[in-house]
Amino acid sequence: MESGPLSHQLGFDGFVWFIGVVESLGDPMKVGRCKVRIFGWHDKNTDSLSTEELPWAYALVPVTHAGALPNYKVGDWVMGFFLDSRLGQQPIIFGVLPAVVQTQT
Repeated sequence: MESGPLSHQLGFDGFVWFIGVVESLGDPMKVGRCKVRIFGWHDKNTDSLSTEELPWAYALVPVTHAGALPNYKVGDWVMGFFLDSRLGQQPIIFGVLPAVVQTQT
């Protein structure tokens, strides 16, 4: 990894974006987390990687709505980034792609 003045700035430090599909809303903490199967990152075969094994994804909400929970639903496509970069275990959702729904086959 490169070092220097730009290596720790957003976009120069391995910032990893993703698009995925919401598979579960059953957050036991009830803080708006969900399980997202991320395209090109998680195997779409649920036998090799079950929904339960996916990491919890947190929603990034504006400070004016910090107490509100996101209203995405199972099947919605979401966009976000990994807080832990290439490790890919701390997904953060910052948007929903409206009207793009994937059905499981």
